[in-house]
Formats: sequence, structure tokens, C-alpha cells
Amino acid sequence: MTDTPHDPNPIAGYVRAAAHLLALPLSDAQVDRVSVHLARTAVLAAALQRVPLAADDEPSQIYEPAPFPAIDPAEDPR
Repeated sequence: MTDTPHDPNPIAGYVRAAAHLLALPLSDAQVDRVSVHLARTAVLAAALQRVPLAADDEPSQIYEPAPFPAIDPAEDPR
């Protein structure tokens, strides 16, 4: 097994690897911005993971957007 150097910014490494797999060209500045947002998301997720939940805690309702209002064919501009 070979030793690999420790990545000083593993989130940026993850962003680069994911972008490469998706054939998504990102500049270093873009990688930095995505890394910042992903790090913020990780902090938020860690905070939520620390909240104790009991087996009988009720999950929130699944979001369902309201249906679009019906369009009267006589008023449809198409």
C-alpha cells in the first residue's frame, strides 16, 4: 500500500473529484466557492445530527407544491 499525501482541504478534493466525474469544468475559484458552500452544509448537517430524536418523534410533512390553478381555455393567450 502506498502512502498518499494528506489533502489539506478534503472538501475541495471532493469537489474536484465530483466535478471530474461529471465532466464539469470548474476553475480554482469555482472549486473554492463550492467548497465553502459544501462546508457550510456540513456544519448545518452536523448540528442537526446532534439533536436527539426519540422513536416516536413525528417527522415533518413531505412538501407538496400546490397545483397550478386551472386555466380557462377561453382566457389562454396561446
